[in-house]
Amino acid sequence: MKLLGRDFSPRTVLQHVAARLEARGLADGPGPMAEDGTEARVDPMEFNLEALASHADATAPLPLETHRGGLGGRAVVLVKRVFRASCQVLINEALGRQTVFNGHVRDSYAQLASRLQSLELQLQSLREVRTAKVPAPRAPRPAKKRSPRSPRRPS
Repeated sequence: MKLLGRDFSPRTVLQHVAARLEARGLADGPGPMAEDGTEARVDPMEFNLEALASHADATAPLPLETHRGGLGGRAVVLVKRVFRASCQVLINEALGRQTVFNGHVRDSYAQLASRLQSLELQLQSLREVRTAKVPAPRAPRPAKKRSPRSPRRPS
C-alpha cells in the first residue's frame, strides 16, 4: 500500500475528515485553510487582542506535565499536583495584581487598536477626497532655448 504519492489527493482527504467531524458535531464551519492549501490572512490586532484576553488571568493553571517517563514521571506530576493544591491560595494572592495589570493592558490595547482603525478610515477618506478634487497633473512644457547673451563691453 502506497501512502504517499499520487494515490490520493489532499483535497479528498480534507473533505473526508471534515465530513467525519461534522457527523460527530465537532465542525463549526469552514476552517482557516482555503481549498488551495493557503491559510487565511490573520488580522494582527485581532489576533493579539484574543491572545491577551485568553492569557489575562495569571492565576489560571497550566497543564501539569513532565518530560520524564515511567514511574519517575508520574511521581513528578503527583508532586506538582499536591504542591498546586496546597499552595493555590498563595499563588492567587501573589498573581492577583498581575491579573489586574493584564486586564488593563488588554483594555488599553483594544482602545489603541480601535483608534488606529478609525484613523486609517479617516486617512482613506481624505485620500479619496484628495484624488477626487485634484485634477490629473499636466505634462511639463518643454523649456525654450535661449540664445546666449553676448558679453558686455565696458565703455
